[in-house]
Amino acid sequence: MKKKDPSKNTPALYHTRFFGTDGIRGEANRYPMTIDICEALVDALAWKYCRQTTSKPLVLIGKDTRISGDIFEHALIAKFCSLGIDVTFLGVVSTPLLAQWMQKFHAELGIMVSASHNPFSDNGIKIFKNTGLKLTDSEELEIETLMQDKPKCHNSFGKYVGICRQQDPIPLQFYAKILNSLEKHKSTLGKIVIDAANGSLSKTTSEIFQNFNATIINNIPNGININYSCGAAYPSALATAVLQHQADIGIAFDGDGDRLILADNHGNIIDGDHILAILAEAENLRAGIVVSTIMANLALEHYLATRGLQLLRTNVGDKYIAEHVLKSNAKIGGEPSGHIILKDHLPTGDGLFCALKILEYIAKSGRSLAQLRQIFQSYPAISRNIKVKDKSIINNKHIQTTIQNLQQQLATQNARLVVRPSGTESLIRIYAEGKQKQLLQNAVKQLESHLNQEEI
Repeated sequence: MKKKDPSKNTPALYHTRFFGTDGIRGEANRYPMTIDICEALVDALAWKYCRQTTSKPLVLIGKDTRISGDIFEHALIAKFCSLGIDVTFLGVVSTPLLAQWMQKFHAELGIMVSASHNPFSDNGIKIFKNTGLKLTDSEELEIETLMQDKPKCHNSFGKYVGICRQQDPIPLQFYAKILNSLEKHKSTLGKIVIDAANGSLSKTTSEIFQNFNATIINNIPNGININYSCGAAYPSALATAVLQHQADIGIAFDGDGDRLILADNHGNIIDGDHILAILAEAENLRAGIVVSTIMANLALEHYLATRGLQLLRTNVGDKYIAEHVLKSNAKIGGEPSGHIILKDHLPTGDGLFCALKILEYIAKSGRSLAQLRQIFQSYPAISRNIKVKDKSIINNKHIQTTIQNLQQQLATQNARLVVRPSGTESLIRIYAEGKQKQLLQNAVKQLESHLNQEEI
């Protein structure tokens, strides 16, 4: 009897793509968020981005407040230093502030250890190039190929290598101009409630808003309470707090500070779609392009058209928004979840800066946040997550025909249908929106029925 080759039963270390829509993310200490993946990633990044630099390269590393952050931060620092690459680590810092510090230090790479709005048990790695942009899909594929090939970027930068800790990277300098502008009008803003999500902006919000009539909640991180029923991912908590404190404005950030969600004095949630509309008005945009994703509400598209603005839709993910903002020469871009990019400020989302911009506009315009929310009314929308055995069912010929027919039918009724596979789960995500809710319900029910029939 022929013996089996045991190596053929050993799964490959990198058995699937592990870059998602925003870097690498997953449960801490489980594939792909493991130390050996981090070390292989550093080898690949150093080979591609640091090997041919004319001067000694520098990498900046930051993290959010989750308990596993130290593990990955230390692993990344040790591996970069073993290759002769200097590291400055910022400690707990928001993602946009990491990007700001990269510009200040002219760093070759920036690494943010964060799982953004995910629970504390997850962690992730976001990678920024020296342009301030995240890796493109093709660059991620190249990095994964390099990780498979395991190239070694040997220490070639001399013996003087080490770690520098940036002590207390106070962000006020990065926001000084807008804060000075806002200082003249802050008395007109009323009371503000800020939800820091027990994340990277927990300390920063106290510094930024110390001279405002502001109450800051969820700003005592303990490593496991980041995003826990709070922050931009749980806006109902913000709405409740606004009503309890009888506040005029509610502001919520996510764990790493690159998302923003608002609430008015009535407890109404204001998502990224409305924030984009408010900023378009604040910037007095009357022509050109605003970038969002396939999930942006159709009513936003119709509203922007009244201002002479075209809505350019991308795939879900702020890196795609950033790419298209740059390509289309748009001034702003964002998505409903609250990632908002203001190109003249930073090529990545900055929840704090966007919040300050909106406060500035409220103060200068004399209009309340509740009034600004009335710029447009979102159309009714229905979302369904359908569990499936295999997400590739979405490519089934009959399913594709059904989707296309439904999309065409809805388009004639000023409505639309978006169907896509989940990036992390065995789910097909269905999203329908339009003025007639019954029409949407019928379309979603019909598609759900077809999916269930094909699964049998």
